[in-house]
Amino acid sequence: MKIKVQKWKFIIYLVVVAACFAFASFYGGPVAFAWLYGVLLLIPVSILYIFVNNSFLRIYQEIEVHKLTKGEVHSYRVAIDNEGILPIHRMKLYLYEDRCDLYEIENGQEISLRIHEKKELSSGINCRYSGAYNVGVECVSFADPFGIYTITIDIPYSFRAIVSPRITDMADRVLDIENQYNSTGLKSPRLVENTPGSDIRPYQRGDSLNSINWKLSARLSELVSRVPDKMEKRSVTLLLQAVNVPEREQDTAFLKKRDFFLEFAVSAAWHFANQGVPVRIIYPSGKISESFVDSYESFLEFYDIIADSIFYSSSEEFDELIKRTYDVRNGVYEGDTWIIIRENPEPGEDYYLICG
Repeated sequence: MKIKVQKWKFIIYLVVVAACFAFASFYGGPVAFAWLYGVLLLIPVSILYIFVNNSFLRIYQEIEVHKLTKGEVHSYRVAIDNEGILPIHRMKLYLYEDRCDLYEIENGQEISLRIHEKKELSSGINCRYSGAYNVGVECVSFADPFGIYTITIDIPYSFRAIVSPRITDMADRVLDIENQYNSTGLKSPRLVENTPGSDIRPYQRGDSLNSINWKLSARLSELVSRVPDKMEKRSVTLLLQAVNVPEREQDTAFLKKRDFFLEFAVSAAWHFANQGVPVRIIYPSGKISESFVDSYESFLEFYDIIADSIFYSSSEEFDELIKRTYDVRNGVYEGDTWIIIRENPEPGEDYYLICG
């Protein structure tokens, strides 16, 4: 709850109170004291009136679909019901305009309700970021009859939208560059197989005798060795390193980072699923969870849950994920391809890190 006072109006109010005191002191009588009591009771009675109005105010919000996709426009409806015995005058509605666009409802729009009256407002809504967050009406404000003060109160029935990220190719450029050693991304740039492959090079001291291609060496009149192929990776794993931010602190800056984080993670999963490459995805969903994507159908299952599934149930789960990240960076899982996607990288760090 926030209270904003119009200073110049409040000063005029104090002057009027002083004048009423002086008038009652000099002249007395019921008329003088009626004016004095009326002026003195203006603020406390109006505060009580606002409290009663807010206690019987009901606001219900809904969107036509259970889950939205970022950038799509859907129908939004808000029902405002006065269940009290006093009318509501010139109440203002304030929106989450930093995260969604409501085309037919204005931020700060005034609405008045008679006793037991209900009004509905509808509009198209476009959510700007992927993730799960409150949208629509954020709070309402009431003012006294003379506009001396305004009380802004958060509504008790907020509406939480689940917004899926767009499926883009934003991760393709990064993964293609990092995997230029092999088009599928399944071979290691530094680990090799135990047996020689088909590529050759001149013999070097220390090469195993088993690696020498004797037939070709005889034809070329010099020793040549077969070069081992790069090792096939056992798996590709995405590790989603999300931040641990309480819901009450998830501001616009957080939503922007979460939006990019989810969109890149989905793009990376689609990059491998589209090529038929199995990928394991580790992410926080209360506890540390895993999804396995190896087909279009399994990708859709992961995509369906990712928008509202990134959160920690405790600080211990966050510490566990950070430990896994540390182990991956220090080669504990050597032989696999690990792609760490960071939601909030440190200064100088990229938002992704490919290990293996």
